[in-house]
Amino acid sequence: MPTLTDQQIAEHAANAGFTGEDLRIAVAVALAESRGNPGAIGDVSLQNEVYGPSVGLWQIRSVNPGHGNAFDQRHRNEAANADPATNARNAHAIFQAHGWDQWSTYTGGQYREFLGRARDAVRQRGAQNSASTGSSASNPEGFRAEVPKFFDAVAKLVEGTRNPLLNTSQALRHGAASQDAFGRVQASAAAAGAHRSNITSSSEATSKALDRDQKFRDDLDWAARLIRQHDERATRAQQAQHALLDDITPPTLRT
Repeated sequence: MPTLTDQQIAEHAANAGFTGEDLRIAVAVALAESRGNPGAIGDVSLQNEVYGPSVGLWQIRSVNPGHGNAFDQRHRNEAANADPATNARNAHAIFQAHGWDQWSTYTGGQYREFLGRARDAVRQRGAQNSASTGSSASNPEGFRAEVPKFFDAVAKLVEGTRNPLLNTSQALRHGAASQDAFGRVQASAAAAGAHRSNITSSSEATSKALDRDQKFRDDLDWAARLIRQHDERATRAQQAQHALLDDITPPTLRT
């Protein structure tokens, strides 16, 4: 099988479940590990009764039949990992279980050399998929990447409505201050009374609108804080899970 392009690697990684910054790291790690060759075979000198060679795009170290636990047998099969799509899915499963420190090109920092190419590949993939679908459904960042954009757009919308309300309030105060001008016009008592009534009614309506605007702002801030707290809790839980799995996984199984 020929060497894959950076964008093809990004496609396999995204289809496997990598998103956000992890998607870019996944592409960079694959480039560092195999240079994009799905048929790459490594760590041959490390083979023994238990372990076979490292295989494929993400150089997943294989476990020989009859060895390893159920997870290893499912994700570290030498023949299966020769397929790039399967290799990507197994790499994602290993990443979810143990984190990026399973790859020596990550812990050693070699992957950083390929981060620029990885970012370009992910961006090109997103642009191509958006053009073909006519939507943002293929956004490699997922829903979480859209949340900040949503709150930014709503904040701008709210600001756009608040400024006219403030201007209206200022204009009403100016109108109230100038209501004595009617006194200089003969037979204007009725007009002055109507003017005062309009000023009062409009001021009350504007004040209520500003109060609703402020409540909406407060609700928006609360929702943003809630989402951030949820993401922080999910991240901490994932880190704790990775730490627990690292404690019970033999270091020799690391890719």
